[in-house]
Amino acid sequence: MRAWAQRPVESITRKQIDNVLQGIVQRGSPSAANHALAAVRGMLNWAVDRHYLKASPCQGVKPPSKLRSRDRVLAKDELVRVWLAADKMGWPYGFIVRLLILTGQRRSEVTGMRWAELDLVNRQWNIPAERTKAGRPHELPLVPAAVDLINKLPKVHSEYVFPARGSDNSVSGFSKWKDQLDSIAGIGEWRIHDLRRTVASGMAELKVPPHIIERVLNHTTGTLGGIAGIYNRFGYLDEMREALTRWTDSLANSLSSASPP
Repeated sequence: MRAWAQRPVESITRKQIDNVLQGIVQRGSPSAANHALAAVRGMLNWAVDRHYLKASPCQGVKPPSKLRSRDRVLAKDELVRVWLAADKMGWPYGFIVRLLILTGQRRSEVTGMRWAELDLVNRQWNIPAERTKAGRPHELPLVPAAVDLINKLPKVHSEYVFPARGSDNSVSGFSKWKDQLDSIAGIGEWRIHDLRRTVASGMAELKVPPHIIERVLNHTTGTLGGIAGIYNRFGYLDEMREALTRWTDSLANSLSSASPP
């Protein structure tokens, strides 16, 4: 929509918006077309609110691509490419991505990881309740590959494992890093959160029981939800460790036969 940069906003028509969106779809980016419509609609609605326009030409324009639930699971070769690309990127983002793959935890939990949460001797990560989406503490076993990765991290004077430069916070600014990761890996149309879904699907393929997968993810929406979750307080640490070990062994097998991106 750069062609509209020098045009009066009132000259933009619904047909022109539709043509641009269809062009984005035809070049193979249906999701980007939906995002473009949302951005333009927001801008034109703002123009209407400020009385620059009487009505938005986006009115009645439907998303050009059917909206889908977020169900993307990376194929094995895609996951390998992401891992190898992350390895090339190094600290901090490359380490974050690989820990996401090794643990299956949320991005905010990994980026906000604190040294005080880690028990590397006993290979365990203790995430406090205030840092989990579920609002309860999460004891997660760490596989040797995750411990080795953490031990390679630079130790700086910060409580955070991944501190931001020049501040007391953890790192941020993921869109730029994600673009770089996609460029190296050579894949697109995926989100960082898809790694978590990929880990869960991979463990299910390895015949890990659903309630153990839920424990790894710190979920209580299925077999451990409701009353079952209240009364079943057993931690399943050994079972979670076994599940994550099977998952990382499977990943290692895929990596052993892969070529760098």
